[in-house]
Amino acid sequence: MILIADSGGTKCHWAVVGDRRVEVIPTRGINPVTMPPAEAAAVLCDELLPYLHGADICEIHFYGAGCIAGAAATAELERTIREVFPTAETEVQSDMLGAARALCGHGRGIACILGTGSNSALYDGERLAANVPPLGYILGDEGGGACIGRMVVADALKGLMPRRTVVGLYEECGTSYTEIIENVYRRPNANRYLASFVPFAARHIGQPEVARCVDRAFESFVERNLLQYDGVTSTPVHFTGGVAAAFETRLREVLGRYSIAVGRVEASPIGGMVKYHTDGK
Repeated sequence: MILIADSGGTKCHWAVVGDRRVEVIPTRGINPVTMPPAEAAAVLCDELLPYLHGADICEIHFYGAGCIAGAAATAELERTIREVFPTAETEVQSDMLGAARALCGHGRGIACILGTGSNSALYDGERLAANVPPLGYILGDEGGGACIGRMVVADALKGLMPRRTVVGLYEECGTSYTEIIENVYRRPNANRYLASFVPFAARHIGQPEVARCVDRAFESFVERNLLQYDGVTSTPVHFTGGVAAAFETRLREVLGRYSIAVGRVEASPIGGMVKYHTDGK
């Protein structure tokens, strides 16, 4: 059987592939930059192994946030996985390569992730040929959930939205001006907090003031990321991530203004990852 993992910092989905069936097991996310090896081992042993029911795992393909080729933390995670699954052939790769393999298969294309943050890369069918660094939610992550949430909240608090929209935001999100400032500037994980306003934006995308925020976020993603790739207007551009899926219509419209055609849009890359690793087997 084959194990394929799509891991972020908070959650991981493990696809167990075998006997012409696929089962997906959720666990906590494993990010080697922020999670010590002992804790990663505990996730594998306590949250994954009991659901495998002693299955013989022959291959493991782990794609995760924080998995950087050549980094010591990535090598440590690979060793940890090998200790838990000593007979399995194991590879640990970046979530960006996982997204590229899932979206592009063995073909050339530009793969993009729009989730809480954002990332993109030019993929030549085998490897990532170019990557504009995402830089995180303070310096980058354009088009991601934190970016959209920041624009919506900032416009609301600065009085750039109608009063009814601002009141609706406070009521639907159970928050206030004071709480927003507190969460953004004085509490941890401000990026996740800002991204929590994405469902509000999705529900109210029909309001011009909300749609403008989403469009600005996507325009920034195009101008600061996609336009840096040679041949972007003649190369398939694919997306994965909850934000891409939630705003697919607007995403296609915004990129169309730049003569960029959007190909596949998938909420999760796990299905494409399974296809990549099982085609021809």
